[in-house]
Amino acid sequence: MSFLDLTQENLEDAREPKVVDEGEYTIQIADWKTDDDGNVIKRDSNGNPYIMPVLEVCECPEAEYAKTFTHFLRMPHEDMIKKERNNALWNLKEFFLAFEIDYSQRIDFEETVGKKADALLTVQPDEGYGEQNRVQRFLPSR
Repeated sequence: MSFLDLTQENLEDAREPKVVDEGEYTIQIADWKTDDDGNVIKRDSNGNPYIMPVLEVCECPEAEYAKTFTHFLRMPHEDMIKKERNNALWNLKEFFLAFEIDYSQRIDFEETVGKKADALLTVQPDEGYGEQNRVQRFLPSR
């Protein structure tokens, strides 16, 4: 039989994580969503590849209780039309430049955790998870 001992923790002091107000924030890569096999490059319901970093607000008073949030990035694939492919490539480039990740060589996702960028965040409703922050755009480094 296993036991869980939380007697040293005061769960009454726990605060529900909340979104931060819309505005400019420093964010960092906290993790990457993976599939059941641990692969960072996942497939959507149509079988198309994407990556999804888990981001968190940092370096501000709101950060301690801020919800983590994800950022969807489509990966280019052979079934995309030219415009879709360009948009996917542009979004990837913009993301990696903002976090100062060298995309001219292979990217080790584990080494990107903790990288920071500045971004303009918005608040969007989400029926499944409640309000969520989203990146409206990445900003030049401060």
